[in-house]
Amino acid sequence: MATNPSSTAGEAARPEQRKESLRETIDSIVVAFILAFVFRAFVVEAFIIPTGSMAPTLYGRHGNMTCEYCGYAFAYGLRDASSNSDIEHGPQSIALCPNCWRENSGLRQNDVAGNSESGDRILVLKWPLDFGGPKTATHRWDVTVFKDPSDGATNFIKRCVGVPGEVLSIIRGDVYTVPIEQLSDRTRAILEDRVQRKAELQYGAVRGRLEPVPQEVLEELDRKLKIAVKTPTAQSSLWFNVFNQDFLPRHPVATQPQWTHVGPGQPSWDTSGRTVTFDGVGKPADAIELVNAMTVDAYAYNLRRRSDKQSRRGLVEFRNVNRNFNYGFYGDNYVDDLRLRFVLDAREGNGALRLYLKKLDTRFCATLGMDGSISISAERKGEPVRGFERLRTKVAPFTTRGRGVEVSFEVVDYRPALHVDGREVLATTPDLFAPDLGALRRGDVECVAAWPRVEAEDARLNLLHLVVERDVYYLDRGRGALSSLSGWLDDRSGWGTENNPIVLREGEYFMLGDNSPQSQDSRFWSKIGPHLRDRGSSFQLGTVPEDQLIGRAFFVYWPSGHRLAEWIPGLIPDVGRMRWIR
Repeated sequence: MATNPSSTAGEAARPEQRKESLRETIDSIVVAFILAFVFRAFVVEAFIIPTGSMAPTLYGRHGNMTCEYCGYAFAYGLRDASSNSDIEHGPQSIALCPNCWRENSGLRQNDVAGNSESGDRILVLKWPLDFGGPKTATHRWDVTVFKDPSDGATNFIKRCVGVPGEVLSIIRGDVYTVPIEQLSDRTRAILEDRVQRKAELQYGAVRGRLEPVPQEVLEELDRKLKIAVKTPTAQSSLWFNVFNQDFLPRHPVATQPQWTHVGPGQPSWDTSGRTVTFDGVGKPADAIELVNAMTVDAYAYNLRRRSDKQSRRGLVEFRNVNRNFNYGFYGDNYVDDLRLRFVLDAREGNGALRLYLKKLDTRFCATLGMDGSISISAERKGEPVRGFERLRTKVAPFTTRGRGVEVSFEVVDYRPALHVDGREVLATTPDLFAPDLGALRRGDVECVAAWPRVEAEDARLNLLHLVVERDVYYLDRGRGALSSLSGWLDDRSGWGTENNPIVLREGEYFMLGDNSPQSQDSRFWSKIGPHLRDRGSSFQLGTVPEDQLIGRAFFVYWPSGHRLAEWIPGLIPDVGRMRWIR
């Protein structure tokens, strides 16, 4: 019987093929592991957030709460064993609702019992830093992962606010910078000598304190420093809730935030429901104000501790505030960088809607005519501020659109801006409304709180999802966290603060946490890790060297998951909270 050559050859080759196949499989697995390690080392790496220094942009170990009074959902932090920045959870701990400011004491998640929510798990993009060059370098406002300068092993995550080649100073909650080359030779020499003196102190070569910055240097900086305007992407993560009309308290009290009619006569406004209405066709101007608004740098994420000395005070005293704010239990600093946003449903009328916000001693007004005319004006001490008369434009009439229109008006970083349907239609530059930094530092600028106001005339309209928010406030003076610097500085300032500006030399970056009151960052560092000690004066406390940067955080791929029961860890992915990091 004839044989089939191909069949015989195939049968004879099978053992060898099996060996080859096994070898290829092993090779593939090895290559996969190598690629995974290379990918992790040079491209993307996953990290977990342990603490709340970047809250609410990123959460560390935390608990979730829905306010029992208004239904507003928020997170509160829990202490981590590796950090002293988060407040310890205990029987005396309370969480203040960031919307109605009522005290919530039913803290269900308890880190002692092991029921806390896990910190956000994030992805960090590493490869751009390996290429070098200005386009792939770390930029201001990037959320950045880097090695802790005090040990070189712990990974920190903060927001980069200062970059090489500039002098940086935090003044009244904002970041100001000036390129080093724009300073006079004498000022540069004084600041460089100060950095050398700082190096002698930080390495223990000499003893003593860091001398105050000479007044002549501060005065030159007052003239040349410019505010570091946040990018729209970063700013979107740095708004904090003041009051949201969608979450009205079930049993309101007189001292809580609320929109209230101002002026004589019968009001044309109705603020009793989630939708605020104005029914005033043919009627004169009528206004409402958000009274008792807690526009201070308090963070709901930071737990408070109940004590007799920290009893709740009447909110009315927040009307009369000056620069030396001391609210203790609620927040220490008044914040007047605000945003007012809502959905406008204009039904009829030929009048206008006006939105009022106040910054320092200047009051701004955004006017939206029902015919689509839009303008921004400003006045100081009853007199118009020059330059704002040019801020005029026109869009489609609001009463003919047949749908709601998203509107937001903000005054942030000394820049009034008006957005319609997500598009910026009017805005100024910070130079048009630049502050007197010397007066701010000395406390000579009167800062009296003014509630946000909404005014309308000759119209019938609805305001839906009416929200007021505040900007982040970076502390320029420290609290307890600055005790470690008390032997270095004459006051309670930290690095890069208003009386202690910092020079960022080549390869030096300045980092701040979004949760400014509870963040150990560039302002407060006082220890040098062994990995940096041999660098001598080339390393400066308060900075992160370029070679210690790991990468830019870009995505939360696993926030704390859903629980099937309180005692079961959150294993079900919360897809709705997966998000890009801004």
